[in-house]
Amino acid sequence: MRSSTWLRTAGWVLLLVAIPVVAHAAPIGQEGGEAPADVLWITLAPLIAIATFVERVLEIFWDRWESPGLWPNRKGVPDPSLPSYIISKRLWSQWLGTLVAAIAIGLTNVRLFRLLGFDVLFSNLLLFTSNVGGIFDQFTVGTLIDWLLTAGIIGWGGTELVHNIIEGLIKGRNLWKEMREVESGRKSILDARFFGDYIAPELEKRGISVTGLRNLFQTLNSVGVSPDALLGSLTVGQVDQLLARLESQPETAPAAQAIRTFLEGVPPEKRPEIPNLLALLTPEQRRRFLGA
Repeated sequence: MRSSTWLRTAGWVLLLVAIPVVAHAAPIGQEGGEAPADVLWITLAPLIAIATFVERVLEIFWDRWESPGLWPNRKGVPDPSLPSYIISKRLWSQWLGTLVAAIAIGLTNVRLFRLLGFDVLFSNLLLFTSNVGGIFDQFTVGTLIDWLLTAGIIGWGGTELVHNIIEGLIKGRNLWKEMREVESGRKSILDARFFGDYIAPELEKRGISVTGLRNLFQTLNSVGVSPDALLGSLTVGQVDQLLARLESQPETAPAAQAIRTFLEGVPPEKRPEIPNLLALLTPEQRRRFLGA
């Protein structure tokens, strides 16, 4: 029985030693806006490990305390079911748990608000620094606050509270992501309505088909010519100069021919209006509806 207890304790110690590697490998700030919820679990998993480690330490301590003949209380506890003893045990467990958590956090530098990327108050007020690494490098008042708050959350709340905090963060993050997706979908619908109800009809009034314009932009891109070069030449009335430049090089000659074909059905006085209409589109809208 004792060997099993010590093996279990040794396992948790090894896990505790590995915590800084996990914390360093998956910082929450690298989610890039669309990281899965699993990243949040991985990032905050060290807190779960510390909370579970603290509970196991307290469990072993009270098992030994209540058993006669074992250190540190060889007298044992005659009746652990007494209400007064239960209340006292709970209070001592919270304080001892906070102390053990504070030691574990000091050794591993696993702090809740640092993992979440929050800027704790007085984070720039340096108290001291050292060359031992971990929590004592660039030790600020904010570090101390984060340390004490994290230890208190673990010591007084235990594994269940830490689980609830992480689950709440994940639910909140997922809700925020869903709200962003709904907003993105609404914006996508509005963009499509704007393009279909206004831009496309206005282009057709000037003898320009959306399909033809999209094919022209694709042709220009395929030979390395920017569609903006065409739009700029249409604005200043220098299409002939652009065509001459493109036709002078064999690799861009197909682009010149595509432009001539495209402009055959567009009256010269309407050509400068094309870039003015397309200027109403954002770069994202232009890529979405015209491919460039």
